[in-house]
Amino acid sequence: MILKIIFIYLLIFLINFSFKKLNYLKSSTGSSHQLFANTSTPLSGGVLICFPIIFFFSQIYIEIVIVYFLIFILGILSDLNIIESPKKRFLYQIIIIIFFSFYLELEVLPSRIFILDDFLMGTFLSFIFTSFCLMVLINGSNFTDGLNGLLLGYLIIIFLILYDLKLFETLSIQRENFLLIIQILFFVLFLNFANQLFLGDNGAYSLSFIVGCLLIKIYNFDNNISPYFIILLLWYPCFENLFSILRKLILKKNPLNPDNSHLHHYIFLFIKSKFKIKSLWANNISSLIINLFNLIVLYSGSVNPHNTSLQIQLIFFSIILYTFIYFFLKRLTK
Repeated sequence: MILKIIFIYLLIFLINFSFKKLNYLKSSTGSSHQLFANTSTPLSGGVLICFPIIFFFSQIYIEIVIVYFLIFILGILSDLNIIESPKKRFLYQIIIIIFFSFYLELEVLPSRIFILDDFLMGTFLSFIFTSFCLMVLINGSNFTDGLNGLLLGYLIIIFLILYDLKLFETLSIQRENFLLIIQILFFVLFLNFANQLFLGDNGAYSLSFIVGCLLIKIYNFDNNISPYFIILLLWYPCFENLFSILRKLILKKNPLNPDNSHLHHYIFLFIKSKFKIKSLWANNISSLIINLFNLIVLYSGSVNPHNTSLQIQLIFFSIILYTFIYFFLKRLTK
């Protein structure tokens, strides 16, 4: 097992080194993934994670893996600037995910909101609702991928909670395989913090998609878990997206276009100016602070994942604190 891990780590390092030397999948000027770094850093994070995900999950969920790969390819085309238009990327995402939800009859139900359940249950609208949830997650995850380790660290927290609660067993995934995926994610996270790679759209899209699908499957298999526990696990990228859309609409901006007015940007600017440290250190520290908060919140919810009241309280607490800090820091940076 140790030799296998060493071999995988060495392979990941060599592949990423090759991407960097060949100047392939490099960050383009103006890309949100290289906001605090130079353009020589490759967008290879999703590539390095893609093959282990396909290998370990294809034997159990081949349909999900196929769609995961399509989402991954869409991200690659975005990173290569072959599909530059955010509208086109959004349209392709909708087509892929709606077809996938219908084909697999994937539903985020029951929600325990009786009016909503009565309206959606047993209708095609339930699949539209599931597609909407996945779209919010995918694009929100892409928005949060603006600091080294922010998105990847957040998703690792979710994997660790699923491992701690043994919820991966619900998915018929072997313990050794699930643990190996977590270890691979940690190694890629280390390279991300060292500014050796970024996740890119390929990683942000595909990783958040697979995590969303796994959480939906877990809830479908075990309705005793509160649906609000699943919402809590995904609150940060989802709220980041919904908050950004609302903010841009108020400012009469295109909600699909990226910008540098997210919470993590303001935290970065505050730490950099307050403590007079280099951009990379301010970048990594900002990411760690945000994910430390998310770790505390998500772990608190995992203590009793069946308690809906607890999950709702944690969700509202996180949203209120996010909003307060956002406007406080925004005012400070002016």
